[in-house]
Amino acid sequence: MKSKSEFFFRRYLHIAPLGLALWRSVEARHLSTVNLKRPILDIGCGWGEFAEAFGEKIDMGVDIAPRDLYVAAKGGMYKNLTLADARDLPFAENSYSSIISISTFEHISNAEKLLKEMYRVLKPNGVLAITMETEEVDKNTFYRPLLKKMGFGFLSDWLTYAYNTNFSRLNLPSKEKWIRDIEKAGFKIVMKKDIISPAITKLYDFFIATSWPAQLFRPIIGRRKVFRPKFAEDLLVKIFLKYVEEDEKIGTNLFIVAEKGIRR
Repeated sequence: MKSKSEFFFRRYLHIAPLGLALWRSVEARHLSTVNLKRPILDIGCGWGEFAEAFGEKIDMGVDIAPRDLYVAAKGGMYKNLTLADARDLPFAENSYSSIISISTFEHISNAEKLLKEMYRVLKPNGVLAITMETEEVDKNTFYRPLLKKMGFGFLSDWLTYAYNTNFSRLNLPSKEKWIRDIEKAGFKIVMKKDIISPAITKLYDFFIATSWPAQLFRPIIGRRKVFRPKFAEDLLVKIFLKYVEEDEKIGTNLFIVAEKGIRR
């Protein structure tokens, strides 16, 4: 019988490059430990890749990219989809019992406004489950620290700039600041955990150059596409599953579970 880690890793290997499959399957493993009551809102749903790998139909997905939502609609993993800026959600107060957001915060400026909107539309005693990158990511990548050690700091800085530009990464504060912002928005944090081990972060960065064949399909079909025979999938699971299964003692990302308390 497959473990949750293997289940998610294999599902991601069907749809994503190796580095991303490693990263996202860890996030899925942690999210699967949370009791998400319906209706569930997914903020930053993109084209539905995470929901597809997670294997659970979600009540509402929100994204700011029209084409991504079109592809997500064809995937059938969302009951409803809404085009909106997550900092100005078109939903009434107390609309959702659970909100999830997977590696979205770092792509949004003024994350404090996003948190306020999440608090507003979440029902009293509702659950917020989110993952976010932190400032620990870049220093634990493979290429950039190596380039600095070799005396090519300018090239390391350029790679960071290119990565941030290409992936629209706008916001990368410390773990402490993320936690302060969540609490300031009114949430009560019930669980906080470092996730995505330095080993996973290095592997993601090391293999990022190999993801370009999958990316070639995005302008055509609106999403990545991978072709990976079963024997290759089995081999990758045999080699890399141990990293996905690892119970992180330290991590470059945060996994936060919080509740919306009833204000008195």
